[in-house]
Amino acid sequence: VRTLRNAGAAAITIHGRTAQQGYSKPADWDLIQKVVQEGYEEGFGDIPVVGNGDILTHYEATRRIQESSVDSVMVGRGCLTKPW
Repeated sequence: VRTLRNAGAAAITIHGRTAQQGYSKPADWDLIQKVVQEGYEEGFGDIPVVGNGDILTHYEATRRIQESSVDSVMVGRGCLTKPW
């Protein structure tokens, strides 16, 4: 993520799970929160971070934004099964 920021990324979207993990475990929102915190600590707080993973309701979206301090969330698989 640091490389993306240093290269001038306008925003960063991060999923809390790798492709190899598939759906075998929950998304790691602690990791996403760490990315947000490190951005502020390193002077990149102006670059928005969008979190993704296991968001199936608007309640979860709101909670993830509040708890992780991401600027926004992206809904993926959840919108296929539960399109609000």
